[in-house]
Amino acid sequence: MPKEKQNGDASKPSLSLKYILTFLSLAITVLVYYFWAFPYRAALSYREQFQLFLTTGSYFTDLASRPGGIAIYIGEFLTQFFNNFWIGAAVMTGLMLLFIWFCYLLINKFAPVLPRFSKFTLSLIPFISVWLLYGNPDVTLCFLTALLIAITVAYVSLSSNSDKLTVAERYLKMAALTTLVYWLTGHATIVFTLLIIGYLCKSHNISIVHKFFFALLSLVWLAANICIWSYTLPYPLSYQLIGIGYLMTPDTLCVVIIVVELLTVFIPYIATLLSQRPLKAVAPTLLVIELIAIVILFPKAYDKTTYRLIDYDYLVRANNWNGIIKASDKHTPDLPLTVSTTNLALGMTDQLDSRTFDYYQNGVEGLLPPFAKEPLSSWTTGEIFFQLGMINSAQRFYFEGMEAIPNYNKSSRAIKRMAETAMIRGEYALAEKYLHLLENTLFYKKWAQRNLELIKTANGVESHPLYGSLRNRMVDEDYLFSEGELDKTLGQLFLKDPGNNLAKQYLIVYPLLQRNLNKFGQYMGVVTESLPQYNPLLAQQAVAFISMKNGQPVPTNIVPPMVEQSLRSFAQAWTSKNPELIAPHRRTLYYYLLSNE
Repeated sequence: MPKEKQNGDASKPSLSLKYILTFLSLAITVLVYYFWAFPYRAALSYREQFQLFLTTGSYFTDLASRPGGIAIYIGEFLTQFFNNFWIGAAVMTGLMLLFIWFCYLLINKFAPVLPRFSKFTLSLIPFISVWLLYGNPDVTLCFLTALLIAITVAYVSLSSNSDKLTVAERYLKMAALTTLVYWLTGHATIVFTLLIIGYLCKSHNISIVHKFFFALLSLVWLAANICIWSYTLPYPLSYQLIGIGYLMTPDTLCVVIIVVELLTVFIPYIATLLSQRPLKAVAPTLLVIELIAIVILFPKAYDKTTYRLIDYDYLVRANNWNGIIKASDKHTPDLPLTVSTTNLALGMTDQLDSRTFDYYQNGVEGLLPPFAKEPLSSWTTGEIFFQLGMINSAQRFYFEGMEAIPNYNKSSRAIKRMAETAMIRGEYALAEKYLHLLENTLFYKKWAQRNLELIKTANGVESHPLYGSLRNRMVDEDYLFSEGELDKTLGQLFLKDPGNNLAKQYLIVYPLLQRNLNKFGQYMGVVTESLPQYNPLLAQQAVAFISMKNGQPVPTNIVPPMVEQSLRSFAQAWTSKNPELIAPHRRTLYYYLLSNE
């Protein structure tokens, strides 16, 4: 912490106070790092996949030519490190600690005589608000970068003998710095402006008239900067007032961002008031209030449903199929994305044809969701198509998902997958286009260079363990299909390659999710022609159900006694119409076929 003036405990804090502050600082550091490295690491991946940071000069000049572009560039540069959650967590921790530090420095500048512990607890208020703000996954790192630049310039400006300037020099300096900060940060300049105005207004050596005109002209000059830039940029004025690049949804006003900015500005003012009327218990009271605020506001800021979807998306991107199943065993997947993701994970681990109804199902959309103009659902569906071998559809869904990104960014995740689909399809010119883009990134460069060499190698793609396998799975015709007839496409995929286990499982489960037992019988016949020994649990249950429904004996050569017994147990519970007896059978094929849930 910075050295302070001799007053109270400010200059030489007691040894016990030093230990307390050191302990609190270390505790916050460890807590923040753990937070981003473990329970909320998926939020880092979520933000990284919605940008494509290029290391080219043209990318820098394009961003630097707009207000706030430097903050966007720095924010995106740092966001690319979220590709590795260990480094990404360190980046987030470093930025958040830096924010606490500069808030402390500003408080110390406004109220140097305030006790050190009080300054520290006051600096935690804006920090907590930023932590809660980033519970909104649409808030980018560009906002925190812009805010840090604004308060850094404000602190440096206030620490550079500004009290000795003449009136004219003070006006010129404020005008120049406002223009500079607006170019660097955009909307966050209001924080810089209000901090400078507030510091000047607390001075007793400047007349009220000068204070009034300084504040008025500073705000007018800031408004002039906004208006001037609005004539030269392809953005509406509202975007500049909200903050360009602060949100993935650029036309949305985030009230919490305004709250964070106001707290950053007014906490130093509050510190000034507290220094005039010192209260002994202010620091402990503030700590208690802050802890209560975290307990109350954290569940609202980090909504469980939203972050569960983000967690599933992260696991899909990492192809962590066992992780998805583990998450679904812990939390019932009851949203379209979580259902389709769980079914994909079951299929990839050869469990779909035995465990489908261990989980909630919402019909065939739980296997192959329809197109939705939204990145996460589009990419999840694209991943299903990719793993099935429907490469044309995978390419389309990843592309459409990228085009649906609200702030019109490109996506590192989507471009990487589209490069792969182009290679599998043999469209090497298109693949090179995508790979050359990724070649200008930090984390995807080596991957792109390896694949550029791969497509230049004779039979390189065909011999690749993944790409070659998926090329062999592709149906020969390049066609558009009806979403209502996806089962026919699944059939073609299986007939093309009976070793395509995912297509086989999807083909069998598809009619069961439609509650169409006749179609199931037809598809099961097609599969057993190629694979006579194939007799999964769901097939056994379906055959037993059909036999009992038709009043025929259950074929013992297909259905083992345990399955027959489970069906009879369900039948007794169902006919009793007793909810308590039926409840244990709710996650079974039998219940799904007879209920409307």
